[in-house]
Amino acid sequence: MLAAALTALAACAAGPPPATREILDEETGNTFFIATRPLVFARNRTDVAAYTRDYVTLAAVAVNESGKYSEYLLMYRWSTVDRRMEPPPDPNAGELRILADGRTIDLHPLEQVPVSVASRTELREPNHGDAITHAYKMDLPTLRFLAVSQTLAVRMPQEPLDTPFELWQDGRPDLASFVTAQGERVK
Repeated sequence: MLAAALTALAACAAGPPPATREILDEETGNTFFIATRPLVFARNRTDVAAYTRDYVTLAAVAVNESGKYSEYLLMYRWSTVDRRMEPPPDPNAGELRILADGRTIDLHPLEQVPVSVASRTELREPNHGDAITHAYKMDLPTLRFLAVSQTLAVRMPQEPLDTPFELWQDGRPDLASFVTAQGERVK
């Protein structure tokens, strides 16, 4: 009984995990900041099979390269649909439409994911072998708007099935903390 009480006390003392994670790249000296919990969106695919979904994971990342900060939104597009039933989405089709509180934010991917970002496995990439990755240059006001939006959904307008992905895992509190921390860092 004493051991259980001490374990519970230790868990309380540790507190919640931080909403922003900091990663130092020892090779380049760059520092990465990432929201601990990403935004994950899903759409049901009962047209293909029962209990299958397409997913979009959005992770906010900031990179400090010798005092120059750049913010990105990383998008991972993945699915649980059996590839024998439907081929994976076109890796070049990275246009992203975010629907937030009645506003539409159209994003076009960078031609390449920045090398400093692409080489980081800690940046919330889903544990799914077929994930397609795109990066979008972002700014803090847009990320702040997403963090406080009451309703969020995304669309992939270049895909043949252009139905919305609904919010599946809500990382808005961590995104809000990320934006606040980034705002303090760049002052």
